[in-house]
Amino acid sequence: MARVTTPAPPIALVVLESFVTDVDGVPVAYRKGEPVDPRDPVVRKHAKAFGPLVFPHSVRTRLTTPEVRAD
Repeated sequence: MARVTTPAPPIALVVLESFVTDVDGVPVAYRKGEPVDPRDPVVRKHAKAFGPLVFPHSVRTRLTTPEVRAD
């Protein structure tokens, strides 16, 4: 039987549109593009205001072993 895996949670989220919210009676501003920890309690309160952090360029990896040629 195929094993079902869930994707790893994002390491960081970004604010999709700037907004101000109340946190424990204090107004707090979140600016568009600002990275936010996904554990921030405001993320649960305003989930639609955040999206995954996306890099504009591909991410380099060294996970594969390079082919070794004997000439």
